[in-house]
Amino acid sequence: MTLKLSENANEKVAEALTNTKQTVPLVHCITNRVTITDCANGILACGAAPIMAEDLREVEEITSISRALVLNIGTLMPLQIEAMLKAGKKAKQLGVPVVFDPVGAGATKLRDEVSKQIIDEVKPDIIRGNMSEIRALYGFAGHTKGVEAAASDAVTLNNAEEAAVIIKEMAEKFDCVVAATGEIDILSDGKTVYLVANGHPMLCKITGSGCVLSALTGAYAGAAGKSKEGFLEAAVGAFVLSGLAGESAYAEVEKAGAGTGMFHTKYMDALNLLNADDFRKKAKIYVEED
Repeated sequence: MTLKLSENANEKVAEALTNTKQTVPLVHCITNRVTITDCANGILACGAAPIMAEDLREVEEITSISRALVLNIGTLMPLQIEAMLKAGKKAKQLGVPVVFDPVGAGATKLRDEVSKQIIDEVKPDIIRGNMSEIRALYGFAGHTKGVEAAASDAVTLNNAEEAAVIIKEMAEKFDCVVAATGEIDILSDGKTVYLVANGHPMLCKITGSGCVLSALTGAYAGAAGKSKEGFLEAAVGAFVLSGLAGESAYAEVEKAGAGTGMFHTKYMDALNLLNADDFRKKAKIYVEED
């Protein structure tokens, strides 16, 4: 596998940013209660609109007026699982894109079972997790450290080829986009593979950066419409947005000699302030060449 930087991909994600801000898609999130406020604020910052509804009596109705649905199993509870399945099935009936974040897959039997149930019964359009979670869903022995990725699953440009094979095969198996985060992010729809090299390690020092990324992915997928062909580029765009926001936030933190509190605030600011030209100039997107 040969990788090259793709200016064409930069242009596509720049269009995705502009499209999201112009479309203002409503994103329904049934998500991690630890990070629910950050997810809502991240969606607002990128130009979309959030709604966080979990009551079984309204989840289908809310999903029917939304442009995307995000399911995140970070803080599992029985009624929440039921709400996810109910909303997910309604979304699939209506062609509303579903993003699934299998938080902690590989850490417990419950998380593995719920992840399998959602994948089997809802059939998400995009699965977004860290590399340990993705490996667990793929069938490898779990290396997950709580809800964090294990160091042994770290992906760099030096070992990206092996990881890319897993992501591509899993995407083909589940007929969806699979997007794995790490030092290098890998995304595939089973045909094309993209690697995103934007980001900063401090993103791992604030809680919820992965949850926010899943929410951003929902926003970009919602703006892309109901065509599966656009979901891969939408996910890549969301990954670039989060990565560039992390880079921008750290630059401000380093200049001020500050820490994670300021980083969190500046990250949210950057999600709002980054523009299409930033994407064109600063995105580091590699595409696979056979």
